[in-house]
Amino acid sequence: MDKNEKIELMKMTIWFNLFIGIYNLYVFNEINSFFHLVLGSINIGVWVFFRERYLNFSFASLFSRDNKSNKIG
Repeated sequence: MDKNEKIELMKMTIWFNLFIGIYNLYVFNEINSFFHLVLGSINIGVWVFFRERYLNFSFASLFSRDNKSNKIG
């Protein structure tokens, strides 16, 4: 497995963690299982802390681009 394949696999894993985290929070909401709350929070935390490193996806960069284009003068 070369480096590009490992990076692509990591990207898919990070997105999978987001979707599984959202599903676990849904299950927590339905059956009030503390286990699903913790598991969903951890899964979403993986996405939050690794999205900038592997996905090049940052909300700060989206907001900074909007501020530069909306300047008056």
